[in-house]
Amino acid sequence: MSKTPTHTLLRSTALALALAVLPLTACATAPTAAPVAEARHEAAIPFTAANVETLPDGAGYRISWQAPGAGNVRIYAGSSPDGTTSGQPVAHGTDSGAATVTGVPAAPRQYFTLVPSHGAPLVIADRGLHVPTVPNLRDIGGYRTADGRWVRMGMIYRADQLDRLTDADLATLDTLNPAVVIDLRTQSERTREPDRLPSRARGLVLDVAADSSGSLGGDMNHALTAIAAGKGAEMLTAANRDFVSLPSAQAAYNTMMHGLVKGENGATIYHCTAGKDRTGWATAVILTLLGVPRETVMADYMLSNSYLRAKNQKAMEMFKASGAPFDPANLEAVMTVRPAFLQAAFDEVDKRYGSFDAYARDALGLTADDIATLRRTYLLGAAG
Repeated sequence: MSKTPTHTLLRSTALALALAVLPLTACATAPTAAPVAEARHEAAIPFTAANVETLPDGAGYRISWQAPGAGNVRIYAGSSPDGTTSGQPVAHGTDSGAATVTGVPAAPRQYFTLVPSHGAPLVIADRGLHVPTVPNLRDIGGYRTADGRWVRMGMIYRADQLDRLTDADLATLDTLNPAVVIDLRTQSERTREPDRLPSRARGLVLDVAADSSGSLGGDMNHALTAIAAGKGAEMLTAANRDFVSLPSAQAAYNTMMHGLVKGENGATIYHCTAGKDRTGWATAVILTLLGVPRETVMADYMLSNSYLRAKNQKAMEMFKASGAPFDPANLEAVMTVRPAFLQAAFDEVDKRYGSFDAYARDALGLTADDIATLRRTYLLGAAG
């Protein structure tokens, strides 16, 4: 096999991904919408854990929760992140439990409102959107903060590349009511694989790596050399430090965070190519600013390995079939995430600024009032 087809294949498949771095069952009746946002803001939410997962066959959902001392819990289904508390519950249980829910009305996205006997309700959904051409598209909401509040769902989404969207998947993104799609990629990435934008969303380019002269900035030869030498992990560790130190990265994340402070008339979607590195640090910054514990931030970061598994496996198979000019195992480090990568960024924050609070102030330009606004906008419930 000639070198040219292999190089083309690398750019369009595996390396385009890898170098991005750079027991209750119930049937529902249709409920009548009734927003519960005000109550959620005014009272403490007693849930200490809650999760929704779509069943493997797509025919229903598995909901689990823990709310010690909250009494009985009734669960309602609806299509709005504002929540539904009228109509018939689709499931119920005690203050800790799980339920399998089937037969809920069709909706672009299903939200569940968990209503306890004592305390404010909580609205949650499956964090993953399960869009075939954007496998790492997911909601960053549904996490509990250290002070007992919850990150609102349906407002901020992280994603991988958006150039491969089918018309059907693009229509699915439109149902998220996106106001802005933030592209964190380099100019070469944007030229090679331009976004397909939902009809109601404006595009905003915030090139994290504009000031980088290495692999983070899109230098394919530099990246290939590092990966072939088995230095992929070192490359991504350095890239995560750059997310904190590069002037272009500081400017990009500064603009992004101030956009969230200002607010949009709709949801925010942000992405890079794999949706795991530049997007991963953006998510870590947002969740940390909102008060989500570091271990939860890390767990969200590591989920990219699950969401990207099938996409990466397909890319790896194509890479091997192309003749694999170097050990395919060397690609694993750059196609996945590791705790050490994100930790390198947090360590760089401490090294350069002394604390995350100082980073938020001095690099991102956020005031105490800005952070308070973020929390009023994107958190539910009263602090415990």
